[in-house]
Amino acid sequence: MSLNNQIRVIEETDAHIALGAGGRDVLDVIQQQIPERAARWAADWDADPEGMRERCWSWEQCGGRTCGSGRWAQSVAYATSHARRESAAQRWIEHLAGDTVDQFLVGTDVSQAARLYAHGRAAGLAVAAQHQARFDAYVLDALRGVDLDNQAVAARG
Repeated sequence: MSLNNQIRVIEETDAHIALGAGGRDVLDVIQQQIPERAARWAADWDADPEGMRERCWSWEQCGGRTCGSGRWAQSVAYATSHARRESAAQRWIEHLAGDTVDQFLVGTDVSQAARLYAHGRAAGLAVAAQHQARFDAYVLDALRGVDLDNQAVAARG
């Protein structure tokens, strides 16, 4: 089923029911924000693969004063989804986010590693939208990978 057909099926069902309490926000992220960012995420990776690998490792493992580690934030999101019986919605959200990345990177010459990086960033952004009313900025910014954006900009600048 194509991404447009998948989204149409979800839109035919109330987004609140299909994707949880933040369903409308999740659809906004998937339809508006991910397409705007997918190519930039892939370009950031391909411009400096080794530097991005290091930044991703640091983001996944360490966290900082402004946000927690990516791995910790992802586990908090999964635990919250499981507790609220939204695990299937979260998996579907991650799938839709990845399909959106694929749709907007089709025909480009980005590396497979860059595509996978963009998938992860898109999933984090969409899952943050799913949980935005439940978590504070410390967790949400870790899910969104805010430190990755700041470091990528600093590396280019």
